[in-house]
Amino acid sequence: MTSCSYSALLSAEDVYEYHAPDGQAYEAEKTDNSQKNEDVNPANTSKRTEYTLDGTLDWNGRPAHRSTTGGWKAAKYIIAEQVFVNLSYFGLCKNLVMYLTTVMHQGNADASNFITNWLGAVFIAPFLGAFMADSNCGRYWTTFVFSALFGIGVLLVAISTYVPSLRPPQCPSRDVKCESATAVQSTFLTIGLYVAGIANGALTPPVTVLGADQFDDDDPIEKKERSSYFNWIYQAITIGAMGAAVAIVTIQEDLSWGLGMTISAGLAFIGMFFFVFASKLYRFHKLEGNAVMRIAQVMVAATRKIFLPVTDVNKLYEETDPESTKRRKICHTDDYKILDKAALWTPEDEMDVHSGGKINHWSLCCVTQVEEVKSVLRLLPIFCTTIIYATVYMQMTTIFVVQGAGMDTRMFGSFKIPSASLSVVEQITIVIGVVMYDKWLVPVLRRYTGHPKGFTDLKRMGVGLFLSILSMVVSALVEAKRLQAARDSNLLQTHLHDDTTTPVPLSILWLIPQYFLIGFSEIFVFIGLLEMFYDQCPESLRSVSNAIQLFTNAAGSYLSTVLVTLVNKFTRSDGEWIPNDNLNTGHVDRFYWLLAVLSLINFVLFVLCAMRYKPLEMEHYDTPFVADEPCDDDQRAYGECHDGRDK
Repeated sequence: MTSCSYSALLSAEDVYEYHAPDGQAYEAEKTDNSQKNEDVNPANTSKRTEYTLDGTLDWNGRPAHRSTTGGWKAAKYIIAEQVFVNLSYFGLCKNLVMYLTTVMHQGNADASNFITNWLGAVFIAPFLGAFMADSNCGRYWTTFVFSALFGIGVLLVAISTYVPSLRPPQCPSRDVKCESATAVQSTFLTIGLYVAGIANGALTPPVTVLGADQFDDDDPIEKKERSSYFNWIYQAITIGAMGAAVAIVTIQEDLSWGLGMTISAGLAFIGMFFFVFASKLYRFHKLEGNAVMRIAQVMVAATRKIFLPVTDVNKLYEETDPESTKRRKICHTDDYKILDKAALWTPEDEMDVHSGGKINHWSLCCVTQVEEVKSVLRLLPIFCTTIIYATVYMQMTTIFVVQGAGMDTRMFGSFKIPSASLSVVEQITIVIGVVMYDKWLVPVLRRYTGHPKGFTDLKRMGVGLFLSILSMVVSALVEAKRLQAARDSNLLQTHLHDDTTTPVPLSILWLIPQYFLIGFSEIFVFIGLLEMFYDQCPESLRSVSNAIQLFTNAAGSYLSTVLVTLVNKFTRSDGEWIPNDNLNTGHVDRFYWLLAVLSLINFVLFVLCAMRYKPLEMEHYDTPFVADEPCDDDQRAYGECHDGRDK
């Protein structure tokens, strides 16, 4: 049961006059499936409102004008910003291990551990940026601050590559032990890397969500355009990674580390320029307060009333004072009923209002605030079913590379393809696939399903998860063929005790299908997950939900490490499936089959979760929200300005 009918409490000042909520109710208008799936065409644009319907404001704090703010006119600058920022970030980290070992003279193990710890900070940083953006800082200012810090961090790294005193002297020859970096040199580089890495991770959720905010959630045309935005924001990341691998890494290795890092720093500030340049085009949501605090208040209030029964959900507390009418409300749902206790009106709550003149939110929360927490909890099972997929995805940067190194990398005579460079197949697949998906597949699906996106985000993710199963099956078959080629060439007998994998006479191009399948699956899974976490989370927690979605890669990486460790531990008697040295003596094909089986089980669990999932339902409005008038200079001077812009 889903209900949009609440008992009305007019204001905090009037509440104490009633012994309990008096049963007044309002019925919010719902949009049925026919409205949601309404076919939008240009002929209907004349019916659109002059101002946005979702309560967004412009730079000056006035209701956002549809024709002069937001939409693609603003979002394109955010996409451009992400292209340059990701060029800079991947230019910094793609070849970092080589810089640490060849320039800073760290050992392979030390460099690997340093990068692992650094990436751990990068993975956690999105939560920092998300909580700041969904709290009092807002998405605009959070993005601005961390964009500046990112540029400063990359600039510090560039300075360390140029200044001789900030790096150890170059080795005279390979036969001489290289002089290690001093504590000062290592510290300066570490500060630059951590400032850049944490800032990049922290700015990702707010800038991504701010871009999506440019499309009116209550306007069918803009909502359809927002679906394309998520495709193109993921495209920006891919283009950045591919451009860095092709251009910046080449400059670093063949010309100058200093020049390559300086280009990365310049790109960071160019991206920031694009972001700031379009400031007056952006739309801003009002700030809802501290996101963590809102979640904690619901948990505490529900715990305090844990033994009280909820007899009538229509009498749960919901704000209806004038200020609350400027915020969108969420319809009540029946799942996680224990949290409904946080919205129970009790005599103690009445005493709090009578004595203090306002609601104590650690004791009483409105239905909308409760439903915000429920919406996050509903997304967690979907998130969990994507961790196995992320584990499969991580094989592309680990075992796929080792597998390719054990094959014939020659092409066009003596030219050899670096094993790691084959990942460009995945990136090209995404670049081309996103365009085909957005411009060809979605319109075709829309014609048959009537859904604005072609099909739902959950179905989109399901297609991607199925493709990931196929990618592991193909990987297992190719590896079995590689091992058979090793046996046919008598490599197992003659090179059994070698410390390295002897390449087999099988072209590395056999790996293209598995890279292609994973790249194609990304278009469905990662972009679908990104869009779903935006659509199905309330405005006040959208940056936080984006940070949770980004944590998928981190969880998949850690699970991959655990799986490899456990597999080798339990298969040691039969020969390690993934040996440290000679891959020809292992059974990586069996590891791929294990991932295929786990992916199949995960796919079934995903389908079950998708069938039980209840989508978020907001109140529907046909008129713009009432927005505060912009503050004048006198109000700002005396601290009386409360326009609450999310900047």
